[in-house]
This record gives sequence, structure tokens and C-alpha cells, in this order.
Amino acid sequence: MRKTILFGIACLGIGFVCNRYFCKKDTKNERYFQWYKALYQWIVIQQDHGRISDYFKKNNYKSIAIYGMGELGILLLKELDDTDIEIPYVIDQNAGSIAVSSNKKVIMLKEIQENVDLIVVSVIDKFDAIKADIEKYADVPVVSFEDVLFSL
Repeated sequence: MRKTILFGIACLGIGFVCNRYFCKKDTKNERYFQWYKALYQWIVIQQDHGRISDYFKKNNYKSIAIYGMGELGILLLKELDDTDIEIPYVIDQNAGSIAVSSNKKVIMLKEIQENVDLIVVSVIDKFDAIKADIEKYADVPVVSFEDVLFSL
């Protein structure tokens, strides 16, 4: 009986340690892996002489907004700068402290205007939550930048 109780306690302890230290998801690593996959796909598109703007042209999106002015959002904005895709504004939760080099208007989520055909979310690891937030403020289609990349 005593061995059974000690064995049970030992199993609980091992389970706790495993769950706490070994089985825990590392969201930062997952985020970096998603970035890696997205950037790899972007390079593949470039090597095949494709352009990100091809997605928007193919789907008849002439005017878009970009949500998220982190690394991927800034790269996407630069990629689309010399195309015929219009970007009247970009969206970021830190709009007051962000300056975009292309002199685009930076707005907060609650300031979204419905004068665009599509909103592209560059924060690929938080897409579902951000899409739900956007849909509270605007009736505009929303797509993940990751989906854009993998559909080309």
C-alpha cells in the first residue's frame, strides 16, 4: 500500500515536471517558425519571378490596408510601394508612436475606414484574434499575409 502511494506521488511529480518544463508550448519559437515559413515562401515567389501584388491583381483588389507595422508589415508595405496597389492607410495598435517611411497614414483599429477592398494582417501568429477585432469595426474582407503568400 505504501509503495503504491509513493509510486502515485512520484508519477504526479514527474507529470508536473514534464508538463511544466518539457511539454509546454514555446509561443516565441512558434512565432519565429511562422515567420521563417512566410519569408521562405516569399523568397520562393521572388525566385519564380512572382510578385506579392499578383495576388491582389488576380483577386481584383485595387486598394488595401495593412494591419501591423512590425517587420513583416513594413516589408510588405515596401514591396507594394512601386505597384499600382493603393494603400491609403496602415493600421497598428501603436499608431501614435509609429512613423512609416512611405508617409502613409497610420491609424488605430477603431479608426478603420471602409474605403479599401481588403485588409491584410501581417501579424500572422495572431491572425484569428486580430481578424475578429477588425470585424467589430469594419465590414471589409480580411486575409492573413501568410494566406496571401501561400496562394501564389
